[in-house]
Amino acid sequence: MRRIIVRLDEMRSMASSHSTWVAPVDVCEMDDAILVRMELPGVSLNNVRVTMLDNVLKVDGRKDRDNPTGNLIPEAERPMRFICLERSYGNFTLDIPLKWPIDVGNISAKMIDGVLHIRLPKTQTCGREFTIPISE
Repeated sequence: MRRIIVRLDEMRSMASSHSTWVAPVDVCEMDDAILVRMELPGVSLNNVRVTMLDNVLKVDGRKDRDNPTGNLIPEAERPMRFICLERSYGNFTLDIPLKWPIDVGNISAKMIDGVLHIRLPKTQTCGREFTIPISE
């Protein structure tokens, strides 16, 4: 059992070192909608894609590493080494399966101060229990 746990930890660390990262996300249910908020500071809107298929919301994209020294700095002024690099970069994907029927035509998304806000309006046309009369 201990070897399995160690192997899982190794696999997790390998996955995290392959330029993937996980953005923090909040999912809230309102009376009329599902709200998703995802922190994406430093991510360009051109690098984010939001899709919906089979009642699964998918957000994927890429956060590019910026050149911390800039392109215009002469070679002599560039740092010899970095002391600390903690920011995450690379591709990201988030799949959120939804149990609510969603009005796909009215989904909206906007980026405000590095936070992606997605509003998924619920629909009343399906997903609710409906009693079907049985005729003889």
